[in-house]
Amino acid sequence: MFTVRKVVPALCLAVSMSGLAVYAASTTAGTTPPPTQDQGGHHWRGHHHGGFMGVLHKLNLTDAQKTQVKSIMAGQKSQFQALRTSSQTNRDALASTPPTDTTAYAALIATAQKNAATRIQLMGETWSNIYQNVLTQTQRDAIPGIVAAAKARREQRMEEWKAEHPSTGTTGR
Repeated sequence: MFTVRKVVPALCLAVSMSGLAVYAASTTAGTTPPPTQDQGGHHWRGHHHGGFMGVLHKLNLTDAQKTQVKSIMAGQKSQFQALRTSSQTNRDALASTPPTDTTAYAALIATAQKNAATRIQLMGETWSNIYQNVLTQTQRDAIPGIVAAAKARREQRMEEWKAEHPSTGTTGR
């Protein structure tokens, strides 16, 4: 059974690690050209809600619940902004530090890991607060179905992409 305590930290960790992987790939720019449509570049269509915000969007919250969610998010805003600033500063420093400077590079990687862990913890606390204090039991019960449907849509889009790009031999990521 899916629970917020299991899903949210795993989702946050996956998002953080994928962001770190994208950053690491971008620091080696110049060795490979940027992806084109044939190489598996992302081509977003329309407005997308991701993660737990997408789930909340599909739960059809009442106006009172939306107000509560906004209040919870506003209470965490300064912490998220400080974390975003720290992460940006660290990314800038990491981009300008050669990997051969092992001491500085290791310290910057440790800071990036700390920022990711802090973000995961903060997101977990925020979503747990929303889950426990805002959502009704019916809405909580609907979450696993929404998550499963989103996963099925992602898998279907991946299969469609593979059908459109059989010669690349990649998964598009």
